[in-house]
Amino acid sequence: MKVLSLFSGVGGFDYGLEQAGMETVFQCEWDKNASEILHRHWTDVPKWGDITTLTGKHILDCAPIIDVVAWGSPCQDLSLAGKRAGLKGERSGLFYEGIRIIKELRGLTDGVYPRISIWENVSGALSSGKGADFGQVLFEMDEAGACFSEWRLLDAQYFGIPQRRRRVFVISVFDSGIANKCPNPLLPFSEGLHRNPSAGGAKREKVARTVEQSIEPTVFQPGTMTRLNGGVWQGVVPTLRAEVKRGDNEPHIAIHSFDTQFGSNAEVFEDKSPPLKASQQSPSILEPTMAVRRLTPLECERLMGWPDNHTKWKLDGTEQAETHRYKQCGNGVASPVAKWVGDQIMKIFV
Repeated sequence: MKVLSLFSGVGGFDYGLEQAGMETVFQCEWDKNASEILHRHWTDVPKWGDITTLTGKHILDCAPIIDVVAWGSPCQDLSLAGKRAGLKGERSGLFYEGIRIIKELRGLTDGVYPRISIWENVSGALSSGKGADFGQVLFEMDEAGACFSEWRLLDAQYFGIPQRRRRVFVISVFDSGIANKCPNPLLPFSEGLHRNPSAGGAKREKVARTVEQSIEPTVFQPGTMTRLNGGVWQGVVPTLRAEVKRGDNEPHIAIHSFDTQFGSNAEVFEDKSPPLKASQQSPSILEPTMAVRRLTPLECERLMGWPDNHTKWKLDGTEQAETHRYKQCGNGVASPVAKWVGDQIMKIFV
């Protein structure tokens, strides 16, 4: 399965899908720092910067077979943490550029490619515009020629990494032959399955790694902790964020982990990280001595399920600034979730 990757970031989506047996054949990413990482890890894959100037013809000239379009268009205007401008916003409106690319590919190949689209975004996409924006997403997929679309809200903490990161995945199938072979549902998993302790408890215990396994240099011991200035998580890191603004409060992680941005009434989690987010600094660690330190970029990479030091080295072999690494983790796709989605798609072709 050949993959066109749009809004590639540093390749978290690509890495997960390749683990499922797919192959990335073209990447598009406008951020020059993220593009450096793509060039280092996918040296031979053709790339483009600005999606607004990318054409379907150029993609097909470089990669004539496009089975899957994998894309996570910018989420800032859909996020609950943003201004909620929705698909009319400057950033999230780039969704329509992805749709344009799909339509161009289909037109140039007489409807043969792409066969499948995988669209990933924040959970706020479901409620943006009181649901109208998500309805528009499904409508645009239909207008582009999708036989059907299916979506699931998936949380990374149930896929082997200790971070609470809820993302919606929309699978749109354009090939009628594939559509006829797809199971119903195609993604036989939902967050709701794991809210039932009797049904989900054992599976969750087997799948999710503990914080100790993901935090690089520190061994933590369970215990008790008084509430600090903010909400307390017991082992659950909040979502890593990409955009860092002066004055933002920082989330923290440990066996007892906490996120100061949510105030003193924040909920408590166990054994995982709150989500890594684009809009604030990286999490911090409460060590057994009660000292607090920020998570390292390596630890953030592990919370995304990426290979160690995936974002550390630029193409020329020099180290990338840590600020860029934190942002890239906050903006990225959790690879184990992408792999699981890819696994379900690959089953159709067995």
